[in-house]
Amino acid sequence: MGGWYDDADDFSPPENFHAFIPGHTFGQYLSGLARAYAVTGSPATQEKVHRLVRAFAETVEPSGKFYRGYHLPAYTYDKTSCGLIDAHEFAKCPDALDVHWRATQAALPYLPEKALNRAEQRARPHTNVADTWDETYTLPENFFLAYQRSGKAEYRELAIRFIEKDYFGPLAEGQNVLPGEHAYSHVNAFSSAMQSYLVLGDEQYLRAARNGLQFVHDQSYATGGWGPDEAFVEPGKALLDASLGTTHASFETPCGAYGHFKITRYLLRVTRDSRYGDSMERVLYNTIAGATPILADGTSFYYSDYNNSAKKTHHRDKWPCCSGTFPQLTADYGISSYYRSQDGIYVNLFVPSRVSWMQNNSQCKLTQTTDYPRSATTQLAFAMPRPETFTVYVRIPAWAGAKTSVAVNGRRSETAVEPGKFLPLRRTWNDGDRVEIEFEMPLRLESVDNENRNNVALVRGPLALFAVGEIPARITRQQLLGAAKIAQSSHDWSTQTDSGVLTLRPFAAIMSEGYRLYQRVQA
Repeated sequence: MGGWYDDADDFSPPENFHAFIPGHTFGQYLSGLARAYAVTGSPATQEKVHRLVRAFAETVEPSGKFYRGYHLPAYTYDKTSCGLIDAHEFAKCPDALDVHWRATQAALPYLPEKALNRAEQRARPHTNVADTWDETYTLPENFFLAYQRSGKAEYRELAIRFIEKDYFGPLAEGQNVLPGEHAYSHVNAFSSAMQSYLVLGDEQYLRAARNGLQFVHDQSYATGGWGPDEAFVEPGKALLDASLGTTHASFETPCGAYGHFKITRYLLRVTRDSRYGDSMERVLYNTIAGATPILADGTSFYYSDYNNSAKKTHHRDKWPCCSGTFPQLTADYGISSYYRSQDGIYVNLFVPSRVSWMQNNSQCKLTQTTDYPRSATTQLAFAMPRPETFTVYVRIPAWAGAKTSVAVNGRRSETAVEPGKFLPLRRTWNDGDRVEIEFEMPLRLESVDNENRNNVALVRGPLALFAVGEIPARITRQQLLGAAKIAQSSHDWSTQTDSGVLTLRPFAAIMSEGYRLYQRVQA
């Protein structure tokens, strides 16, 4: 295949990443296909998953020869584990769990005795710097899932063995231990904390995940992206602002969005706190929705660029890690949109979609029609075989203005609309009922960090607006907040400045042109 995926001897970082981790994304492609089958019901996709599992099974050697001298055994095994679990769960592959057990036995001799952070790995003997980049601290999530799917107690024991207690303990107590850590893998580790909480029932892991994600939010860009140069920065030192002039690797987008969606889904399900839905949609529209597609030769979008002189580019190497998370992401969009509860359904994302579920033994269907977030409205239409009483919970984003309104069958809801919470609409629903939501999306300015309050991004609703074309040297806050849409059918916004018109557009509408997220404003 080329790039990172090849098996060769010329890997020599940082200059040459060819043959970095051969086979690393196989499990992610398997996972993406299994999830795609769950979405589409395509028999050809299901058969492909089954065929890949059978072929992979033929390569699994008890000796684990594949991992001998391998740079990131935990990383690649974890992706393989995810793919086989999903093949069983979503594509109904009958032998996937047996193959998973064999693959686990092959990998175990090459895993350490516990989760190791990167400092611990650097302190141990290693032949290549890449050997210190493994991600054993992400293993518990899939080990716990394998335990739940198979019932094998050994998986539960392995999950506990690789919980990074030295990391989760301080986070649970509110200590920010993120600065300097590899960003994506540690956000991904929050999902292991959540599985630890769900399986073991220990609330310290829930606190660790909540506090950890809050620390991430505290140092996120206006897009919701985080981790310049793939690392968390130390707060209070203006380092996020500094990154705008030093790097074009602002956010590891497909991988980062994948990890971000996972942890926000976990926390949304457990806490029902709508802020996690707000966080999810911000990352969706401002990062991954603007990523360019993977090309057939493995050319992939990797980093979102928030540099003061930014452009969209592809990664230099073929088939990097982000080429594996991208197909998982695209299959997963639907599972972030709606959530079930005993008393009804939660509407989390405002996307053109259909969902069906059983409510009191009735097959209920909901169709959402919208052009959100370009449009500020969405409509929910219900199809019911008979009247049923339940609650529809609609997420009202924290940024929603006071004029946000919700109407049921043309009549404004009597329930107060409260930004930053789910709005409960409880009634007896009938076939043909509809809910219409209109959001007030006021323009606002968000500073890059507390130390640079005059370096701001213009944001409307969930959308960050990027300056394109000629950018004036002098812009005021009032001028940015005076931006207006060029036309109803256009993505572009414009505002008059002292030296001409400034054009702004969302990330998904940017192609090859240069752009800038943050503008330094005058009073």
